Amino acid sequence: MAFVFTSEQARAADAHLMGTVGLPGLVLMENAGRGVVGAIRRAMKARGLVMDKARVAVVCGVGQNGGDGFVVARHMALLGANVKVHLVLPLERIAGDALVNLHALQAMSNVPIVQGSGADDRESWRSAFAEVDIIVDAIFGTGLRSDVIGVPAVAIAAINAAAGLKVAVDLPSGLDADTGLVRGVAVAADLTVTIAARKLGLVLDATAKVGRVCVVGLGGPVHLADACKPHAHWIDRSMVRAWLPSLAVDAHKGTRGHLLLVAGSEGKTGAAALAGRAALRAGAGLVTVATTQAAQAAIDAKLWEVMSVAFAPGDDAVDDSYRQLAALADRMKAVAIGPGIATGPGMAALVRRFVVECSAAMVIDADALNHLGRDVSLLASAAGPRVLTPHPGEMARLMGTTVDEVQGQRLVFVRRLAAKADCVVVFKGARTLVADADGTVYINPAASSALGTAGSGDVLTGVLGALLAQGLSALHAAVCGVFLHGLAAKNACAALRMQTLVAGDLPDAVARVRAGI
Repeated sequence: MAFVFTSEQARAADAHLMGTVGLPGLVLMENAGRGVVGAIRRAMKARGLVMDKARVAVVCGVGQNGGDGFVVARHMALLGANVKVHLVLPLERIAGDALVNLHALQAMSNVPIVQGSGADDRESWRSAFAEVDIIVDAIFGTGLRSDVIGVPAVAIAAINAAAGLKVAVDLPSGLDADTGLVRGVAVAADLTVTIAARKLGLVLDATAKVGRVCVVGLGGPVHLADACKPHAHWIDRSMVRAWLPSLAVDAHKGTRGHLLLVAGSEGKTGAAALAGRAALRAGAGLVTVATTQAAQAAIDAKLWEVMSVAFAPGDDAVDDSYRQLAALADRMKAVAIGPGIATGPGMAALVRRFVVECSAAMVIDADALNHLGRDVSLLASAAGPRVLTPHPGEMARLMGTTVDEVQGQRLVFVRRLAAKADCVVVFKGARTLVADADGTVYINPAASSALGTAGSGDVLTGVLGALLAQGLSALHAAVCGVFLHGLAAKNACAALRMQTLVAGDLPDAVARVRAGI
């Protein structure tokens, strides 16, 4: 399982390797530096750069990150590159393992080590990087605690202005390891070679200028103790492959799960149709749409493969609405509620009662979330597992704050809502987050701006409902569902040769992605 570290967890993982596994710090630094060089060599090959003709500038700070940079410089010089090391802070401040590696580098007569000029000499910094092919950023690592100022800030600006390949060691200097916020100024990397595991600051913001991110090991197992909880994980294909249920040769509609989809109302039948088709394409054996009488005919016309039933005449709930929904749910493996549902009088009370008392696993989305308002704590006593799927606007309403606030602290709010509702939360966005009630978070790399289209959330609801109906836990359904959904959007765009799509393109693409997992 691929961890995503906070800065504190990164230090704890290093301490485990040194204290429990028994690898000295110097060995870890050597392994990190050599791993970075390996990644650089692959990037050079892709760009047609030859090592013994490459001009390389390695820009180092005085901490562990700078020590990694000294190892990188030494090995690139040994491979024949023309290497020059630039120090952004006084050499006298270098200590510990970094100092040992500085001394090793100083013993090499072909690697100049220069003390960078002052913060007022911007032109000297720019000229230092003007003719180089590769710039290695080893200024700050996970220990950055304040805004970047002075000489380091000038050096970073000069790095960004240069044309060479920019490679960040562990994370781009100036980027906060825990939040992804830029601390004054940050390196805009083309390649980030992160050590042992991704850092939260690299992955929380899909627009962060981190370039391609690759992970290199330290020569020992990645370990986080329970004391380092809550943990975060990077969703990948192997995780989804392990959790997705296989479709048995003798499987039939009765064994692949029956989903009750509470969706649609007059003028909003498209939402029900998208969710229903997506559920079938994601593997559900049967889907029944519970809707209003006013919408039922339109849904029947749009969806040939599903069954439908009316639980209310129109926008208003009636006395018998709850009984009808409860009786339907008792026969189902899972429920998905929300896409385009009616919002008339009595519907809020109906939804609130149903999402608490129904014992089936359930996805709660769209207008069902709006009916909950800020009353999400009632879900803590729900009779079955629940998955909430808010977008930023819905998250803001559920938590009683603003969109700017929740977008600025996405990790905080997804964990807060999951704990408050005691359920799994899928916080949709360019980097969708899945949180369990214990604070464990899964980060979805399969994101696409093409999902910013009407109806894509309805498709996700159908996919999640289908996975619940096939027997996945709420957490596994959420993790697998967001990955399939995001990858389907990317693949659909590639197949259509366009950057945008409509939600109707997604269900078939989901089926193809699942088949390829």
